[in-house]
Amino acid sequence: MKTPVIICVDDERTLLNSLQTELKSALWGEYLIETAESGEDALELVEELLEEGADLPLVISDQLMPGMKGDELLRKIHLIAPKTMKILLTGQANLDAVGNIINHANLYRYITKPWEPTNLLMTVKKAIQSYFQEQAQVKFYADLEIKVAERTQQLQDKNEFLSMAVHDLKNPLSAIQGFSEMIKCHFDEIPKEMVIDFAEQIFTSSRHLFDVIKNILDINAIEAGKMNPSLDVLDIRQTLQWLIKHYNERAKAKNITLQFQYPEEAYFVRVDETLLRQVLDNLLSNAIKYSPSGKPIYIRFNQDDQFRGCEIQDEGPGLNDEDQKRLFNQFTRLTPQPTGNEHSSGLGLFMVKKWVEAMHGEVQCESILGQGSTFRVKFPAA
Repeated sequence: MKTPVIICVDDERTLLNSLQTELKSALWGEYLIETAESGEDALELVEELLEEGADLPLVISDQLMPGMKGDELLRKIHLIAPKTMKILLTGQANLDAVGNIINHANLYRYITKPWEPTNLLMTVKKAIQSYFQEQAQVKFYADLEIKVAERTQQLQDKNEFLSMAVHDLKNPLSAIQGFSEMIKCHFDEIPKEMVIDFAEQIFTSSRHLFDVIKNILDINAIEAGKMNPSLDVLDIRQTLQWLIKHYNERAKAKNITLQFQYPEEAYFVRVDETLLRQVLDNLLSNAIKYSPSGKPIYIRFNQDDQFRGCEIQDEGPGLNDEDQKRLFNQFTRLTPQPTGNEHSSGLGLFMVKKWVEAMHGEVQCESILGQGSTFRVKFPAA
C-alpha cells in the first residue's frame, strides 16, 4: 500500500521548506510531504500522483503566488480530486477568495500567515482525520450497498425457489391424488397391469415429492448452521459401487455407460456416511442428467499425501466462464439444460459444496465449453 501524500504549495522557498520540515517532524514519516513552488507545478504534481494511484488526503496552498493563485489552484484540484482536503494560507484575509474556495472547492480551513505552528499542525491532523473518516464512510456505505443488493438477490432467489418448490410439490401431489382416486373408484374395472402402472406412477411421484421436501429441509439446515457431521473412517469405494449399481438403469435408459475405474485396495477417508452418499449421489446424478445420449461417464479415484477422493467426468455441454463463476452459488440456474427433461432445482452443487466443506474436504470443477466437465471431491485420508 502506497504512503499517502500531502502537497505544500508556496512560491517562497524559505516558507515552503519550513512548512515541509514542521509537517515531517509532526507526522513521523506516516506521509510523504511533496512541495511545489507554483500553482502550475502543483497541479501537474497532483495529476501525476493520481495517475499513479496515490492517496492524496491534503493540499496546503499559499494564496498570493505569481500566475495561478491559491484559490484558483484549489478549485482546479477539487475538480479532479474532490475528496482531498484543502487548506489555504494567506497573509491577508481575502474574503472573496476564501468564499470562492468554500463554495467551489470544499475548503477545509484557511490559516493566516505567519502561522502559529501548534495551530497549523492541529488543523492539518484534523483535516487528515476528516479525510480518512470520510473515505471509511464511503467504503462502509459502498460495502453496505453491495450487501443489501446481495441479500435482496438472495431473497428474490429464495422466493423464486419457494414458488418453484410449491409448483413441484403440487404436480406429484396431483398425480398421487389422481392415480389413487382412479384405483379407489375403479379397482374392479381396471386391469391388473394398469393398477401396477398406476402404483409405479404413484411411487415415482412420491419419490419426486420426497426429493423436493428433502431439498427444502437441507437448505434450511445449511442456512441455520445446523449441519453436525459425524465423521468416521469409511471406504469410499463401497459407497461409489452402491451408487453406480443404483444409477446403472437410469444411465442405460439414456444409452450412457458408467466407466468405473477403482483400485483393488480399500480407499479409506474420514467422512460422514450420509453426507458422503449425498455428495456422490448429487455429482453422479448431475453427470447423467446433463450428458447426451451415447456418451460415457468416467469415475476415477485420486489421492495425495493428505487427501483421498474421486472425480466424475462427463462429455456433456460443459460450462462457460460465467457459469463457472456461479457454479456453487445458491439457487443458481446454469446455461446447460438436462438432456432428458429431468428436474433441476438449482441447489444441488450449492449443497454439495457445503456438505464437502462440513467434512473438511474440497470440491472443484474443471470444464471446457462443448467438451464436458470434471468434478473432483477429496476428503481427509484415514
